[in-house]
Amino acid sequence: MKLKTKLTALCAVVLCLVSLGLSGAMLWQVREQSYSALLERSEETLKELTDSFGQAVYHTNADLRESLLEKIFLIHCFRSAGVAGSALIVNGESLSASTPFAPQDYLTLEYTPKSTRCSYQGKEYLVLGKLLDVRENQCEVYFVADATYIHSQLLQLAGRFALLALVIGMLGLLAVRWLLGRGLRPLARLSEAADQIAAGGYSQRVPVQAKDEIGQLAGNFNRMASAVETHICTLQEQNERQKLFTGAVTHELKTPLTSLLLNVNTLRTVYLTEEKREALLESMDIQLHWLETMVRKLLTLLSMKKNARFSLVPVPDLLDQVQLLTKEICQKYGVSLEISCDTAALSMDKDLICSALVNLIENSAKASKPGQRILITAECSGFTVTDHGCGISEKDLKRVTDPFYMGDPSRSKAKGGFGLGLALVQEIAQVHGGTLELESALGQGTTARLILGNHKEALQ
Repeated sequence: MKLKTKLTALCAVVLCLVSLGLSGAMLWQVREQSYSALLERSEETLKELTDSFGQAVYHTNADLRESLLEKIFLIHCFRSAGVAGSALIVNGESLSASTPFAPQDYLTLEYTPKSTRCSYQGKEYLVLGKLLDVRENQCEVYFVADATYIHSQLLQLAGRFALLALVIGMLGLLAVRWLLGRGLRPLARLSEAADQIAAGGYSQRVPVQAKDEIGQLAGNFNRMASAVETHICTLQEQNERQKLFTGAVTHELKTPLTSLLLNVNTLRTVYLTEEKREALLESMDIQLHWLETMVRKLLTLLSMKKNARFSLVPVPDLLDQVQLLTKEICQKYGVSLEISCDTAALSMDKDLICSALVNLIENSAKASKPGQRILITAECSGFTVTDHGCGISEKDLKRVTDPFYMGDPSRSKAKGGFGLGLALVQEIAQVHGGTLELESALGQGTTARLILGNHKEALQ
């Protein structure tokens, strides 16, 4: 059952209960007002009856010593008042009664007027009475008023109220259903948007048209949808990058492995002189070292997040180690390395940062001409490596951190590159909660900033 139908049914029940309650209250009020009016008229009638009876008795000076004559006299005086529905009881004996039942069975009198309601043979009555002392006799005067018409009127009113309640209920239900449809329309849109998102339409959004709870729900839904879309895009991008990475690794490994298989097959099947055999083995040794280096870098790239160990490392000692490790590289390409240190210690994984700096200096050395210098600067925010080499084009600058990407593959291969160096550096920066920023222009050199983030603790 839909929410709109449930709420409509609930409102119908509430409207029905409210209508019944209001109708019952109005009928009770009408009944009480009718009885009050009847009681007021009946009290006046009773007063007139008792006054007339009393005047008729006391205005007669006859000496009635016999009880029978006195009873007849009292009956005559009471009936002379001519009030229908009245009764006279003297000393417990009923002398005159024009009532449908014995009123003394329903009401015990006092010297002040009393009244009560009763039912007799399916009809409703109002019984009033008063106690009088007449000629040393205790007289009970009753007046019985027929109240059946009140209940007949109440039945008629109940029917009208029921019809009125039905009309008001139907109109109310129509209004409630319209209001619910209008109010729940944003929820229907939310449901449709959720279905579309479940089907893959992650760009679906719900217009926010109100500032109430439903409007807040729509806003939260849109923020959730944006987060889901961002997450899905990130996953898709990571999946695509993983596919490209796997393809690149396969491509890079295929050529040297094919060459090694051919060389092994040559050694097995072809007779070679000692000199050619040594040359072939040396070529195979170079290829194997190349493969070993690439596999080591790949393993480092894939496992550094798990193996990172942070500690407070003296920066001057780290830079001395980097200078020692890059000494042969700098001599090979004829460049000089200058060091500037403005911080005493940083929180880092020493081996990873050392590897990142060696990669950056190696890239700078390969891009520089003989005689040029490379500057490495250490600050509390991280490290900066600057060279004045050939630079990187704007097109390549956006992709140089992708694994196996090389702007000039032939030149990079010739210099022993894999296209993994800057990818390693960027991953190391991310492990340290930081980033790798590159600034470069063709012919003007490159500046690489290895910025450390959440894990830095610098000592000046």
